[in-house]
Amino acid sequence: MGFDWVKQTLEYTGTLTLQLTGPFSVTDESGVDFTPRSRKAQALLALIATSTKLRRSRTWLQDKLWSQNDAAQGSANLRQTLTTLRKTLGPYAHVLEATRLDVALSPTAVEIAWNSAENDVQGEFLEGLDVSDPEFETWLRVMRGKDKVVEPVRSVAAPSGTRWKVVLQHEGGGEHAALVQSCVDMVARVLREQGELEITEDPRDVGEDRLVSVYVNMVPGPKGVSSLRLVAQDLQLNRQIWAQTWSGSITNPYELQDLDLLGMIFQLQSELSRYMAQSRNLLEGDGASPLVLGAAIPRIFSFQPEELDQAALMLSDAMDSRNAAQFLGWQAQIAVINLIEQFTDAPEACVEQGKMLAAKAIEMDPMNSVVLSTAANAQVLLDRGDASAGGDLAKLAVQVNPANPLAWWAYANVAIYAGKTDEALKSARVASRLAARTPLQFWCDFQLGLAAFKAGDFNAARRALETSASLAPQFRPPRRYLLAIYANEKEFDKAARVLVQLKKLEPGFSLDHFVNDPNYPISLVRKRNMLSWNQFQHLSTIG
Repeated sequence: MGFDWVKQTLEYTGTLTLQLTGPFSVTDESGVDFTPRSRKAQALLALIATSTKLRRSRTWLQDKLWSQNDAAQGSANLRQTLTTLRKTLGPYAHVLEATRLDVALSPTAVEIAWNSAENDVQGEFLEGLDVSDPEFETWLRVMRGKDKVVEPVRSVAAPSGTRWKVVLQHEGGGEHAALVQSCVDMVARVLREQGELEITEDPRDVGEDRLVSVYVNMVPGPKGVSSLRLVAQDLQLNRQIWAQTWSGSITNPYELQDLDLLGMIFQLQSELSRYMAQSRNLLEGDGASPLVLGAAIPRIFSFQPEELDQAALMLSDAMDSRNAAQFLGWQAQIAVINLIEQFTDAPEACVEQGKMLAAKAIEMDPMNSVVLSTAANAQVLLDRGDASAGGDLAKLAVQVNPANPLAWWAYANVAIYAGKTDEALKSARVASRLAARTPLQFWCDFQLGLAAFKAGDFNAARRALETSASLAPQFRPPRRYLLAIYANEKEFDKAARVLVQLKKLEPGFSLDHFVNDPNYPISLVRKRNMLSWNQFQHLSTIG
């Protein structure tokens, strides 16, 4: 009996193998079985094991395993399951690492067997594992439908801690010191709000991080007028990533309101995100992880169900205490798209999930304009156009960060549904101007098209929607409104061309569905009574 006690208190230094193909199991190098009896405990290990970093946030785990409990009960259940797991793992209990925010597996002490070449086990992913929770079942269904959506981790080296860090550097600025400092502060806010970057103004504060330097300086401009210049440089590759100069006048240097200057700052953020999202192709052996949002957001705005599932998994997999609020906000946006595009067969559950994600995002970071704007959109659109639901959030998003086009997009969206046409048009124009020449231009031009359509300015709506459609060839929403506009103006050749595009982009699309389905996402067209079959009968041979 005494020897049993000694055995339980020793920490073994061997490796545990978590088998995810076929029935779930946990074994050590000698084949001794440490598989927990509790299905929730098995599911907990599997959820962590499918993360590329072998780490999940407590909030995310609770949502997947105890989604039908309140937060307090879910947290208590997670603590109890972790306690049970440690007892089951015995001498290997140390492989399970838990903090106040995250739960992880030690990457040097576990191997994940999952559809790898070395794995001789055949069968379904987590075969037979059922924990009777709808969120876990949804996750499991997606994972089974996508072979190796997330690359499994096997005997990875201990994490190096390498991450992207932005060093903000600036000179005094002389008489323009206040403007330079305000610009530095705004750049820091815009970059920090994404949740994946660490910002410093001390070039010595580097550690093992992958550095990008952003220089903010005044330079001589035309006719002797000083101009503000932003330059982003990859220090390790000695490569200039992006540079731009702004020339103008500021009445109050402590309040940046010039849209060209704010747009330049947002363009800096967009270019850095794109550059870092492609970081695996930049430098051989680069240990810095690519930015997740740079890869996830294009998938979200693709409006393709498979891409949305992929984006949701990417966000879930990379979620940690630094980015949880932003990632939850984007997951709420995914719920909105799934509902509006009718990608879900459980709309009520989708609405509740989206609202829950938005609420949690706000709770975690209530002064982040990215979080505020995604949550505002979710609350308005999940409530089928109830502008009161997200109005205050959208207004606060603009106040917190006027350089964020998504904040203005959200405010325009609220105004459209509130019937405040002038405010909607004004805000949508600001969003479009801020997002110009960035990957979000197509999204903001689409919103500008909707605002103009709502105002009855079909020429302006048409121009904005055509720009959006040309910038995003796979993007469906602007083409729907263009089809209605072209048909209404009897430009049937153009209407026919858009109709053919929609039939390619939307499986099962038909004119009958477009005209007669009250849930088809063209509510503004429907409110203007532009869906008479007589307007579309010339296209019936195509649709």
